[in-house]
Amino acid sequence: MKTVLSFSSQVVGALVGNSVAAFAYERLGVRCLQVPTTLLGVRPDRGPPGGGPLAPGQLAALVDALERDGRLAGVDAVASGYIAAPEQTEIILDAVERVKAANPNALYVCDPIMGDGALYVRAEIADAVCHTLAPRADLIAPNAWEMAQIAGRPETDLGAMRAAARRFGKPALISSIPSERGIGVLYAAPSGDWLCETQRLPSAPKGTGDLLTALFVARRLRGEGAAVSLEAATGAVYDVIVRSLADGLDDLALPQAHALLEEPQTWPSAVSLGA
Repeated sequence: MKTVLSFSSQVVGALVGNSVAAFAYERLGVRCLQVPTTLLGVRPDRGPPGGGPLAPGQLAALVDALERDGRLAGVDAVASGYIAAPEQTEIILDAVERVKAANPNALYVCDPIMGDGALYVRAEIADAVCHTLAPRADLIAPNAWEMAQIAGRPETDLGAMRAAARRFGKPALISSIPSERGIGVLYAAPSGDWLCETQRLPSAPKGTGDLLTALFVARRLRGEGAAVSLEAATGAVYDVIVRSLADGLDDLALPQAHALLEEPQTWPSAVSLGA
């Protein structure tokens, strides 16, 4: 069974971070080993969240325990999402090195969660993500605003995102790009770029980026091509948002719409943009 080691937030009262990623991975048949970077009771936008970041020693101890138990040797991808302290980045990269020592074909996927229009992490965390984690990744999965921060330029249109990905030099899955139809998701790679578009919905619950990344990575680990993985992941996220809004939910409707993760009703065509 394909396995992902996922570093991200764990929020007891919300479907975000690892709660979303693990649900998506395992619905698609990929095991998810969840390592929390922070443990919170509720999302910070809901009030005092309780809990807090894991200390570097605690985070490192979790990784050490997994290695002693032989778990790291079976990992096919390491994914990092929400980072709660700059010191956590070195522990994550150490885990990546250990996994790749055991499995040279393993991937490191960095979802550089920093903000959308403005930072919602401390500046030193954003700096560590941009300059420590992202450059070491085999695939990055930012939204358009985050990609602009990594590129050091403010533009978020499709042309700017393609140019930023080319400068980065590695595959990138870039979401929330303004497009003619509404909103686009770009998969940019040295071999060529692909774009999927859907209508822009009036709003979306938190956690959509976590969901998109996990669905795309899960399908790639299952051996599906980049274009098909992009289409399926984009369509499934759109369908889940529609269901969530229809049900009036503050969270993603994952339990109610779990079948859509495997078989989305919306299947946008991936358009090749060339290399």
